[in-house]
Formats: sequence, C-alpha cells, structure tokens
Amino acid sequence: MQYVRPIDFDSAEIVGDKGYRGKIVYSGETCMLIATQVPPGARGPQNHVHPMDQLYFVTDGEVTIKLGKDVRKAAADSAVFIPAGVPHHNWNEGNESEMHLEVLAPGRVGARQVLEFTDSDDARGLPYAVVTPVAGQTLTLDGGMTITPLVGRDRDSNNALIYVGGLPVGTSGPSLHTHEFDQFYVVLEGQLGVQVGLKEYTVDSQYIVVLPAGVPHRQWNAGQETERHLTIIAPPPERRNSEEPWDISVELHAAAHTTHVAL
Repeated sequence: MQYVRPIDFDSAEIVGDKGYRGKIVYSGETCMLIATQVPPGARGPQNHVHPMDQLYFVTDGEVTIKLGKDVRKAAADSAVFIPAGVPHHNWNEGNESEMHLEVLAPGRVGARQVLEFTDSDDARGLPYAVVTPVAGQTLTLDGGMTITPLVGRDRDSNNALIYVGGLPVGTSGPSLHTHEFDQFYVVLEGQLGVQVGLKEYTVDSQYIVVLPAGVPHRQWNAGQETERHLTIIAPPPERRNSEEPWDISVELHAAAHTTHVAL
C-alpha cells in the first residue's frame, strides 16, 4: 500500500479540452478521489449525473457549477455537495487555474458506471449545496488543533464527510490510533508529519495521505508555519466518541470506535 501519494497532473487519466485534467489518486469500495485541474476557459464533462454522491473541495481559484437549473460559484476553501442523481456541470470563468478535489462515495464496485450524460436539469428536490466556511465555526481543541466543518450528515452526506484540520507550529493530533473507516488527508498548506504503522513521513502540499480502516496512524505539524489539511472520512461514523476531534462539532455528526495502540 502506498500511503503517501503525489497529485501529479502529468499522469492524469482524465484529459479534456483546454488543459482540463483529472488525476485519480484513490479508488476503493468506500470512495474514489480525483484531483481536478481546470484552466481558464476549460470545462468539465457536459451535463451528467452520478449513481453515488459527489463532493468538491476547491483548493485554488473559483469553480462555476450548474446544479440542476441553479448556477453557483465556489471559491477556494469552499465545498460543494452533489447528491446522487443531481445533474451538474462545472467550468472555469476566471483568469486563473482552478483546482478541486472530488470525492465520489461510495466507490466504484465492479463494472458499475460512474457517469451518465443527461439533458435533464431536474434535481428532484435533492439537497445539493455550496458550503463556505463561516467565521466562528472553527473549533480549537485542547492541544491547539483546529477543526473547520464543511460537509457531513447534517447535509445528508451519508457516504463521506469532509472538514479542514489545522495544526499550529508545535502541535499534534490524537496519539497513535486506528479507525473503522477509511480516512484521507490532503495537505493544503505547510508540512504534515504522519506516522503510519512504524514509518514516519513528512508530507508537503500536492500530496495525499491514504489511511485505510484499521491502519495505526497519528499526525503533527512538521514545519515552521501553520499546517492545514483537508480530511476525508468514508463512510461517516454513526456512533459518538467524544475523544475524536471531529465529534466536538455538532454539524459533523461525528463518531466512531477508536482504538489507541502502542507499537
């Protein structure tokens, strides 16, 4: 298992017009993760639907996205929730390249088709949303780690949960532990230190950390500036455990059995 993986658009599997690129960085039963680069004037696939939920997190620039009949914009640090069956299409109207991470959950199983083109604009009343972080919603834990909730069960996202975690210089997350769900980190700023099993890594931006269920891990700030990373959990846990950082936020509906381990 390659726990730390680069986001390399030169090896992108999805190639579109005007430099549009999509790099599949993970594909499993719980989710598929695609890093997407959209230069100015470029468009994603024409109007389509997925048989699974989709979440965007915008890392750079601004995406314009049509959701049903509604056209919305999402800037950097914003998220988009697209329930299964909602017709959508995205493009870049700006002057700088736009980049976002896509989460498709649950993942592809067997020969199931991931995308189907459609002429329909009927969102069927499903709860799609563009989510922008709100001042005052960021939570600071006792050790200094911060949590900014984005999309979870509060928005009917029952297959994946995302939030932004922050680690000031000298701080760390929970001690070595395991989860019953898959977890992923995408470094946004600074350097993230991660221990996976017995091995330690220093992870820069443009890298993703893959933490399958049951794999012992912990994280800390490995640099000289505040570190920020997107955390993805698939599927979101249902049972509550107040020791977990995301569980402090009511919006995240978080929880899970966590086993702390000593190696």
